[in-house]
Amino acid sequence: MNPRERVLKTLEIREPDRIPIMETEVESTLMEKILGKKYPVVTSTQTQVLADREKEKIRNDFKIECFRKIGFDVCTADLSAPEYWRPRINPDGTMVDLWGRILLLDAETKQWLPYSTIFNTPEDFEKFQLPDPEAEGWLFATEYVKKKVGDEMATVTVIRDPFAHVWEMLTPIKFVRWMYEHPQTVKKAIDKVTEFNIKIIKRIGETQPDFIISAGDYCESRGPMVPTRFFRDVIFPNLKRQVEEAHRASLKLIKHTDGNINPILEDMAKIVDGLHSLDPSAGVDIGEVKAKYGDRLVLIGNVSVDNLAKKSEKEIVEEVKTIIRKASPGGGHILSSSNTWAAGAKLENCLAMVAAGRKYGAYPIKI
Repeated sequence: MNPRERVLKTLEIREPDRIPIMETEVESTLMEKILGKKYPVVTSTQTQVLADREKEKIRNDFKIECFRKIGFDVCTADLSAPEYWRPRINPDGTMVDLWGRILLLDAETKQWLPYSTIFNTPEDFEKFQLPDPEAEGWLFATEYVKKKVGDEMATVTVIRDPFAHVWEMLTPIKFVRWMYEHPQTVKKAIDKVTEFNIKIIKRIGETQPDFIISAGDYCESRGPMVPTRFFRDVIFPNLKRQVEEAHRASLKLIKHTDGNINPILEDMAKIVDGLHSLDPSAGVDIGEVKAKYGDRLVLIGNVSVDNLAKKSEKEIVEEVKTIIRKASPGGGHILSSSNTWAAGAKLENCLAMVAAGRKYGAYPIKI
């Protein structure tokens, strides 16, 4: 069975020859160690910093080469910048992105990371023009990655959840304050970004990757980031609209979130096709999720990113074995970390995770 076939069968919640293995992202410092050469371009596709297609090809080639060498079954593609986009550089070296976020270049990860915002009042937000979802170029990376990997790996397009987009646009502190002081502004903002996503999902359907991941956290270690009522009144109806659009395109939508999702898990399980992260450090037990929802949810996870940074290879192998034992029987499980391979992770632990997944993840599961 080739990697793409393995993933497609898993998405149907059936048992392939072995569990697929993936990461949504590997930080550039780790990719450099894996390939023994420097990361080629200082930028980040997730924040759509620039529309330089030649540099984007080089960056994606680097990632594809790395994912091949590791032996992943899935290759991810973020949304690209639209053709019309040109970033605005501020005198202090920060940058304003498409979404009104002020970005600061992180020297270690070589990514532009959200730092502040241009929105100081609700009126600022009302006047802001969202990016054009019909513009050319958004799916450049998806099309390029899909063409390069063929059937060698499954492909996934990563989009940004409207809730996460809006709290990042406003900053978390301002988002929470405006939830109470200007609730209609926040609701309208999430609705508008949802409309953007629905149009983007329709276009993703025309490109036909193998599935979609909606990135952006809903929870922290203590639980949901906002009251559960807000999820049920605002966030989940908009999430459902996006999932329905993905289904019209014959694609599954898997929701990523870190943190303790247990208080909203039952609601999420009624909407999405799968969950990514299943954060063990926040008390999410992948075995319990599998027992309750494994007949309808694809589960991607959940080797602790904290353990990848701190524990030994032997301990990581035992953790992988436990996860496989809990989550893999019956299919529907893709092995990954509980977030990404971040710069602080030990490379030997990351590679031990993959090796253990291959060794102990063959069906039927016997460990």
